[in-house]
Amino acid sequence: MTMMIKRWNRLFWVILLAGAIVGCSTHVTAVPGSPTPSAAVFPSLTPTVEPTDIQLIATETPLPTSPPTPTPRAKHPQYKISAELDYAALQVSVTETITIQNPAQQELASLSLVVPPHTPWWPNVFRLQELAWQDGEKITEYSLEGVRLKIPIREAWFPGQSRDLTITYTLSLPEMNNVAGVGPSPFGYSRTKDNNLVKQVNLVDWYPFLPPYQEGKGWIIHDPQVYGEYLVYPQADFDVSLQILNGPEDLVIAASSLDRGGEGSHRYQLEEARNFVLSLSPYYQVLETEVNGIQVLGYHFPFYEKAGEAAFQTTVDALQLYADLYAPYPQSSLTMVQADFDHGMEYEGLYFLNRSFFNGYNDSPSSMLVTIAAHETAHQWWYGSVANDQALEPWLDEALCTYHEKIFLETYYPEAVAWWWDNRVDYRDLQGVINRSIYETQSYLDYRDATYLQGAHFMEDLRNTIGDEAFFSFLKTYAEAYAGKIATGDDFFRLLDTYAEVDLRSLVDMYFQDRP
Repeated sequence: MTMMIKRWNRLFWVILLAGAIVGCSTHVTAVPGSPTPSAAVFPSLTPTVEPTDIQLIATETPLPTSPPTPTPRAKHPQYKISAELDYAALQVSVTETITIQNPAQQELASLSLVVPPHTPWWPNVFRLQELAWQDGEKITEYSLEGVRLKIPIREAWFPGQSRDLTITYTLSLPEMNNVAGVGPSPFGYSRTKDNNLVKQVNLVDWYPFLPPYQEGKGWIIHDPQVYGEYLVYPQADFDVSLQILNGPEDLVIAASSLDRGGEGSHRYQLEEARNFVLSLSPYYQVLETEVNGIQVLGYHFPFYEKAGEAAFQTTVDALQLYADLYAPYPQSSLTMVQADFDHGMEYEGLYFLNRSFFNGYNDSPSSMLVTIAAHETAHQWWYGSVANDQALEPWLDEALCTYHEKIFLETYYPEAVAWWWDNRVDYRDLQGVINRSIYETQSYLDYRDATYLQGAHFMEDLRNTIGDEAFFSFLKTYAEAYAGKIATGDDFFRLLDTYAEVDLRSLVDMYFQDRP
């Protein structure tokens, strides 16, 4: 069954684009004359394509005139990963070579990597087989404790000098959400209800990677937490080859980038990205369109056609909106995947959308499916382009992305904004500061209420305090100034101070602790 969608989209603060037609279907492209998305996707409401509340005008407020001369940045890591997935056995054999440039300003005597599959709740998932330097010298002296892999360096490793490290290992994939007391995790596999067939396999945070390095602190590695994200990703380049053994003939692969492989092989390349992920299933139905040269793909399970089309169309619309507001989307593709677990999760170029939202979809934009699809798409800017320390300052991406749910709705579906406040944000008694780490909250709900929901109130109050013009100009400059970097709360407020013409101390005191 084919469904084709035409959406008129207007760039609402400078340019009017009329007649821009995009389509979504099962492996088809747009066809002129197809029905509007309001009739096909949201029959109960008609989208408002011009914003009702947002007014975006270029600011006259300059940035500080004499910024400090930046320290030359080290070349980011490069990963060459060759993986062989035995689909039937749920085993992955991997050879990974990382090209690493010494990021410090002095010689380093050791190197530390993060190994996400080696968490305490997955004791038998990651098996390290061999470590070797580029000249073939095997490394026998190392320590692997939790997610920390520490490797001594016997020869001098000078600042800026590159080394190649090859890691050979296997993964025995765990069943998703099958560890008592541990929050939802996309990594691993799920089965069909009769428990006979593998339904979804997700390779996320599945390889050892180089963490950021900070002078005076060393390698930035945090301990895993049962909720929230604890990993901090520097940008990197990825070259990934995948071979499938014992897989079904109709297996479909979703990935952070487009498949450039040939017959019987899969090859992916992704540059200046935070990570690289794959999701596989023989049950995926595929939606596809192109937006300004970007390939947008959606993957959903059978019997979720309406919900899949709505989530996909939201991804398309949100991609256009955020690119117009802040900066062009930096990758060549963006993928939405229906999760076979009750959680949403963002990655570079791909995000998972909670299965319970598909089950609860009500044919209306006043739904968590649409809201969270807009949220996860926003992460491509606030997490993907502008990164942050998700363990210590999770509000920097989650508060921004939660508030961009409202920005999306008020732009396209203003009728749904009141529903959003009542059902997404204010249905709980919110209290507490928003800038706590994931280790300072008492439960997932405590973490979510403060970081996401209180965070949305802070963004709304900030916008009302400084005005739309300054608010959106600030976010646009923030997106441009810290693209490709890892920003901090200090960076956020230092830049904000150049746009705010009013005293923000009382507002900051209301939502933050220990913020100068």
